Amino acid sequence: MDFIFHEKQEGFLCAQHCLNNLLQGEYFSPVELASIAHQLDEEERMRMAEGGVTSEEYLAFLQQPSENMDDTGFFSIQVISNALKFWELISDTCLANFLARLQQEAYSVFVVKGDLPDCEADQLLQIISVEEMDTPKLNGKKLVKEKEHRVYKTVLEKVS
Repeated sequence: MDFIFHEKQEGFLCAQHCLNNLLQGEYFSPVELASIAHQLDEEERMRMAEGGVTSEEYLAFLQQPSENMDDTGFFSIQVISNALKFWELISDTCLANFLARLQQEAYSVFVVKGDLPDCEADQLLQIISVEEMDTPKLNGKKLVKEKEHRVYKTVLEKVS
């Protein structure tokens, strides 16, 4: 991989930026996410209509704005979930292409099948609780890691 894709936050389009950053490319636009939201709205309308198009619940539902999106750029978790379902359909092909590209770039690719044995590091992580009490301070682009700037609370128990 030559670089890490990062889509800068614009407005309230958190869902779009989250999906594109997760998938490492410009895969979803506000228009595409709005289309998914409209499909969800239509499915919800059809389900509500099953109770009767003259029922009070259905008429009240029609008066409410969409809960899947709004004009600020908000998209519901259902929109994000449906967008990822679409991505799953092509993910096997993308994974195969990605692995092939890594091999062409002389990377080694290993597949591990089955359960990995427990290791000492995993056991220690289960018994040690580390909590950061003070936020690290930034100095330009370097992180100041002085001992007096960070306080840790650690609980140690004997591993048996």
